[in-house]
Amino acid sequence: MIGELTSTPRTRRSALDNRRFRTVLLAIAGIPIVATYLWQALIQPIFLGGYLGDFQESYMRAATRIANGQDPYDLCATIGCLEPTGPQYVMPPVLAWLLQPLVGVDAHLITVGAVVVLNASLGLFVWLTLKALKVDDWQLAVLLVLIALAFEPVVGNVDEGQVNLVLLALSGVWLLAWVDDRWWGGAALGAAIAIKLIQGPVALLVFWARRWRMFAAAAAAGLVLWLVGAPQYLLEYLFKVLPSVSAGTGLFENHSPGGTITRLFDPNTFISVRGSPFAARVLTALIAVAVLVFTFRVLRRPAVTPMGRSLEAAAIVAATPLIASYSWGTHLVLLLLPMFVLVVWAMRRRDWPVLALVSCAWLLIGPVHKLMQALLVSGYSNLVVLRVLAEFGVVGIAAIWVASLVAVRRSANGLDPAHENSP
Repeated sequence: MIGELTSTPRTRRSALDNRRFRTVLLAIAGIPIVATYLWQALIQPIFLGGYLGDFQESYMRAATRIANGQDPYDLCATIGCLEPTGPQYVMPPVLAWLLQPLVGVDAHLITVGAVVVLNASLGLFVWLTLKALKVDDWQLAVLLVLIALAFEPVVGNVDEGQVNLVLLALSGVWLLAWVDDRWWGGAALGAAIAIKLIQGPVALLVFWARRWRMFAAAAAAGLVLWLVGAPQYLLEYLFKVLPSVSAGTGLFENHSPGGTITRLFDPNTFISVRGSPFAARVLTALIAVAVLVFTFRVLRRPAVTPMGRSLEAAAIVAATPLIASYSWGTHLVLLLLPMFVLVVWAMRRRDWPVLALVSCAWLLIGPVHKLMQALLVSGYSNLVVLRVLAEFGVVGIAAIWVASLVAVRRSANGLDPAHENSP
């Protein structure tokens, strides 16, 4: 009797603690995910005559015009630049300038090359991030790979041939340098910002942390690319195109808070591309400032451990779509960085609330958004349902941001075994 009363109580174990059971689950989920991804992101575009809409209609059109000495932003003057997609080119001129050697190349060959580069970029990001987070458990590594392959914005970027997957690879380079306290990752960050400004807020983290060599490398890389990449069109981009596209829109594809606010002020913008009312722009700017201030308030002071720095990176990248006036569905592929960081942190710590927030965000940004697109294509006309589904993207982004801040605070309070044991 005494022995029974004084014995240590058993720790309750779940089926997920069994590695063989986890292996079976990964196989059940992984086989269809990998097969579907190979079909959609490789076989179809390469062997069945895929057409990369944005790459060929926007990027290559702009590259052709630069090669011919013409203005790549001509469509902004005629049809407007109120959305960051379509035939109008709305990014800095450097990307189109870099693509000039492809002008005149066979369209199918360009498609194959673009698909290979985009898939290689995804692979590079996964490899660099696993290295940065020191993931040595093959089951956790496989889980992260499956999360990436099944994330709806990944296939969306390949379908359109968008450059966001290249930016994702560059963010992986930056993350590795950031976590290891190295300066050279700044060059990758600066290149990414020079190509597309959506990662600009990440530079604020580098500045806040006083990583001056990394900040200088980012500034130098970005400035060099802008000065050599068709600089004659740079002022037009900065003073005409950028203010226009930054005005925001309420179109259903805009998952930023600015999109939600615009749809509240002008419900008709849900299905038509129109600029945001002035009041909506003011509120969007105020929310952006509030998100930035709150994020850095939670971060408090620069972290001194690899895991702490990775959580800093997750927090600022997760905040970026909330700061921007527009966050297109394909832009959200960049959220794979905070998702990877948070999944690794939460799995090691067994922090199920954080893991639940990330899972919820993955579902809302991916399958739920895909459902809304399917309903629109099928002619579904209940605008109440469609409007609610459209706002779930903003909820998903916010969930990742909140999860990042929660993880930062718990790690800072010494509640993270991975944090305490980090080299």
